[in-house]
Amino acid sequence: MRKPTLLQWVIAGFLIVSIIGAAWGVQQMATRFHSKPTALATPASNTSAVASVDPGTTLTGKTAPNFTLTNQFGQTESLQSFRGKVVVLSFIDSRCTTICPLTAVVFRNIQYDLGKQKKHVAFVAVNANPVHTSVHAVYQWSKAHQMLRAWQFLTGPSANLKKIWAHYYVASNVLKGGTVSHIPAVYVIGPHGHERWMYLNSASANHEAIGLQVRHLLLHLVPKIPGHPHITIPPARQIVYQAGALGPSRAHAHSFSLPTIMPGGKIHTLKIGQQHPHAVLLEFFATWCPDCQEEMPTLNSYSAMAKKHSQWPKVVGIDMRQAESSTSHVIQYSQRNHLAFPVGLDQGRVSNMFGVSGIPTQVLLSAQGKILWYHEGLIGLSSLMHQMHLK
Repeated sequence: MRKPTLLQWVIAGFLIVSIIGAAWGVQQMATRFHSKPTALATPASNTSAVASVDPGTTLTGKTAPNFTLTNQFGQTESLQSFRGKVVVLSFIDSRCTTICPLTAVVFRNIQYDLGKQKKHVAFVAVNANPVHTSVHAVYQWSKAHQMLRAWQFLTGPSANLKKIWAHYYVASNVLKGGTVSHIPAVYVIGPHGHERWMYLNSASANHEAIGLQVRHLLLHLVPKIPGHPHITIPPARQIVYQAGALGPSRAHAHSFSLPTIMPGGKIHTLKIGQQHPHAVLLEFFATWCPDCQEEMPTLNSYSAMAKKHSQWPKVVGIDMRQAESSTSHVIQYSQRNHLAFPVGLDQGRVSNMFGVSGIPTQVLLSAQGKILWYHEGLIGLSSLMHQMHLK
């Protein structure tokens, strides 16, 4: 057995600090609000990912401490300015690439489920990074995670932010190397400004864990909406794909069929590795993935070139459909980005078949469905063509 590397020890230390900090925060919250955890009836599951989901804590209804900060557009906002709406208050690190993006996925799906009633709910994030506190930082993070016009991401001087963190018992620490550790708390605040419920975001990207958090939040915020509108709360569902083991076998053929969005918006069934006459380049992606978004112009450019060379592999996008709010959302994304290639809608079966553990991932398949090349991560046009031996 190999000895742990220095990096592995650092990561382990970071996790320990985060867990201790989270435990301290929960203890302080429970002491302050004299509250108790809320038990919710949820679908049975034995996965550790679902076990990681915090069931949340019912709060006693004290008035949430007010604060005034600046949003991602440079406008001044206070917590009191959202009176009359249910507030979902979160704490987001403006440089976070781990748990915070998962929070954005949860929020986007909640907004979709709320439908027209989302106008009665304000999604507010307070910057949890004491170093990167500029308006530009929260603007860029919001834009990268498709939340730019879906919430208010508030920031301000570090001293002001620290006071707010103290009020909400959200410890934030800068670790060696600039990594920020903070308690990922989410509060539900009623329309009259009273704290009603809070929970800690799960760090698991498992589809069941994400789905369960969506359901928990909906169950606690919907009854607080003025007028008590009827909203059908969906059962816990698959929202983020569950990755398989990296490195699928190159020895045997990988064939599949998927409902596929064709350029123009119509949905057909596309068969890969069965009746497809040429090699294909699969692009595994999701609409909420910033690197995937950055890669779309590259794929469009390559697709235009491939049309002029009949023997070149054609692009087929594979969207992580369970990570999306709806099929219509994916269609709109495809049209908005003028995607020149078909997009298959995968519920996890195909991504598991190819052992996808991160996105974007590119897989070059022969006409018979055998893997010729496999790459994980963002790639440019010249590198893509070089890897596929094209000129």
